[in-house]
Amino acid sequence: MAAITYPLAVRSLADMFPDLLHISALASHRINEGKDIGDPFDINAAYDAEKTVQELEPLSRIIPAVSHVHIEAAKNRAHVLRAIHATATVGAVDVLARLDEIQRTQNTTQAIINENQAMLQETRAMLQETRAMVMNVRLASQNAKVPQERNHYKPLQKTSSGHGRELALQVSRPENINHLPPPATIQPAALGTVPPFFDRNTDTYTLGTINSLIIFYNDDFDIEKEDNLEIRKIKFRRWLCS
Repeated sequence: MAAITYPLAVRSLADMFPDLLHISALASHRINEGKDIGDPFDINAAYDAEKTVQELEPLSRIIPAVSHVHIEAAKNRAHVLRAIHATATVGAVDVLARLDEIQRTQNTTQAIINENQAMLQETRAMLQETRAMVMNVRLASQNAKVPQERNHYKPLQKTSSGHGRELALQVSRPENINHLPPPATIQPAALGTVPPFFDRNTDTYTLGTINSLIIFYNDDFDIEKEDNLEIRKIKFRRWLCS
């Protein structure tokens, strides 16, 4: 009788979630154990996967980095291994049916993981944006108290994702359009950050400086194409205080 092998790959938790490798408390919970197609049958694999679920559930209550997403993936992984092991005791026709079921389970599990990761990233972005908006209320209040002759402002934090090259293009005069950086060279800044090139003395700003700020913040500061440099500075100062 031919040796039983695994008919499909069952990824380890560490493969699915590389960040788990940085949590030392999980090192002894078999998060690195996975199966490749053709690996020899491991009679303990399903039991070990189920045990990992039992161990991770209480840990998720004391380790914030271990979430329900990881627990669900561990459960589904254990179900897949249990189903594979069950096929070893049924006929060939049943095996094919069970393999189809296992594949559907894996596809569903991966879709859930992808959806949850996307939701997590979206939630993080919303939190960053909210923090920046709250901080900007304080910074704008401080900027509003700066004496006009002092002209010494603090930068607000970025609250709009992406970059504002298109906005800069729309408000640039024809002679300045060629000075804008190509879109492919622009790396959008993270939410909650401030321009590394920000000069607190806005009197030093050029048209290029204003365009760089528009691109960074993804905000045109209510500037219009007809505005000269001085008007653009005034509008940017007004934005810093709003």
